[in-house]
Amino acid sequence: MHTIISLIVSLYLWVLPAPSVPETDITQTVGVSLRSGDASRLSARFAKTIELVIDAENVEFSAVQATHAELILRSFFRKYPPQSFQFVYRGASDHLRYSTGTYKTDGQTFSVYVLIRQNSNHTYVINALHFRKESSSVVSR
Repeated sequence: MHTIISLIVSLYLWVLPAPSVPETDITQTVGVSLRSGDASRLSARFAKTIELVIDAENVEFSAVQATHAELILRSFFRKYPPQSFQFVYRGASDHLRYSTGTYKTDGQTFSVYVLIRQNSNHTYVINALHFRKESSSVVSR
């Protein structure tokens, strides 16, 4: 009986599809990349084309090649070097992961939105990245 159970478990594990990169790995990559301003590391997880919005730079592409997006991000990180990045919200639905966060640089704060999709190879890739400059809420008296 023990042999039959072992055989069934072995067959089950053998038939399972190869594991994809876990969502937490790509989310960690996003967090580390944004905290360090590492455009290269971040762009390694881009889909072939992504939606890229950086309102402070008047950048708004609904579909830009990953290599071009990397160059734009390098420029952004040089102009706005990171002091910190923190996720504020993370959510998921079928084959999608989405996160919002706060990117802080010298005296400025950006809201960041990241959309991650599972592609046909069952790996997660970044499909959208938005940086929106937060307006300072100074109360005048």
